[in-house]
Amino acid sequence: MKKYPDKASKEACRKALLAAGYIKEENTIDQIFPEVKNKLNFWDAAGAGWGGHHAYPCGLITHVATDLQTGLSLIENYEQFFGYSMNRELLTEAVLLHDLTKPWILQWTPDHKCLPEIKIAGTGCHHIQQVADCMYRGLRPDVVVAVAVSHDHAGWPSEEKKPVGYIKAAAIIAGKDPIKEGYLAPDGETLPLPRRPESFLVHLGDHDFVLTSGISSWTQEYLKKVALSDYGLTKADLDSSKFYNLRNYVYSQASDMHLYSDPCGSRL
Repeated sequence: MKKYPDKASKEACRKALLAAGYIKEENTIDQIFPEVKNKLNFWDAAGAGWGGHHAYPCGLITHVATDLQTGLSLIENYEQFFGYSMNRELLTEAVLLHDLTKPWILQWTPDHKCLPEIKIAGTGCHHIQQVADCMYRGLRPDVVVAVAVSHDHAGWPSEEKKPVGYIKAAAIIAGKDPIKEGYLAPDGETLPLPRRPESFLVHLGDHDFVLTSGISSWTQEYLKKVALSDYGLTKADLDSSKFYNLRNYVYSQASDMHLYSDPCGSRL
């Protein structure tokens, strides 16, 4: 944020993103650069926006740890079956970094939910901000690209356009030339060639959300019944901070995944 110390600099960035077609006219600088109202902590941050995967305190660290283990396991599989050697350090760097801005973009609110998140270049604001942060800090191009690809792969042209767009949007925020810095191929239309296989595994590891987003919402519906029957909440409370607080406490202690594995709900 040293690059954007005041409202004028933030507004200039907003206009640049708007001119490039990466945000909507109604998107504000406060949505792109949320004010930090409380100390940001990676350990108690949510893994995704409200209603998404691991959207509870400690959800982020759980998500990142799961992604890392998945990615490393995938490397082992490809090495075992194809004799294809991959860079574990690159995958580890990218996975540990890929959601580092979520504590900022998804700050907890007084009603125990998360700040709403806008989209930049068609994906969550946190993703573009993290790619931009990697660029700003001067991390290696292969790390920047691997982080950028965590949301969408480059396996065919229609999909590769997405991370290419993420990199271009992030470059606007970071004030970098994506081609000169090596984040994109010389034509600016693809990722650097040859494409690194580690970035694909970062993307596959991030697919933890495919399973956990659904389970989070399914378990929450059961938790609502328990809140009514065992904790004295009313139906009106189910859409209030009372239930959100209970939900966050339960999920952070036992996890929605663990609770879903117990259909009888005895652990609740």
